[in-house]
Amino acid sequence: MTPRHLPLLLIAALPLAAQDASLGLKVHGLFPMSDLRDLTNGQLGLGGYAFVEIPIGEGLLLRPTVGAEQIPKGNTLGLAGTKTSVTSVDLMLDALWFPGEKAQHGPYLVGSIGAQQWRVSASGTSPSATSATRLGLAGGIGYQVSAHLGLEAKGFWSPIEKNLTATGLTVGATWRF
Repeated sequence: MTPRHLPLLLIAALPLAAQDASLGLKVHGLFPMSDLRDLTNGQLGLGGYAFVEIPIGEGLLLRPTVGAEQIPKGNTLGLAGTKTSVTSVDLMLDALWFPGEKAQHGPYLVGSIGAQQWRVSASGTSPSATSATRLGLAGGIGYQVSAHLGLEAKGFWSPIEKNLTATGLTVGATWRF
């Protein structure tokens, strides 16, 4: 999955707009934990997604997403002179459940599953590059402020390699068109 596939996915989703589906965008800050924090010395990252929200019942939405995340180069703990950056390209499916059964306003729970293509690049004293496509899982809470604006916080997990697991927290906003 590469960024050039995004326009094709969005065009393929256009027929869903006639079926009460909504197109939207999500931006978030990424707070790495554990292995990611050690690799990048706690550098904060950014992410962005395009999505289609499809209502499938009272208070239940499915949200296929495609996007990317970037954690800029940071000093790798334990490897003096080495800087590491981490990126991912994601194809995920979110499920949103609104306990109040009103998807236009109020709190919700969100769970995500999908594929994440990770790239870990180190430069300096110990250069290396790793790429892997792995299962990604996430879960969290959100609040739909208006029919267009939502706020979300999610924890995520994805095993990049045997001894390297991506975990962290994302906090961001969604915008439905």
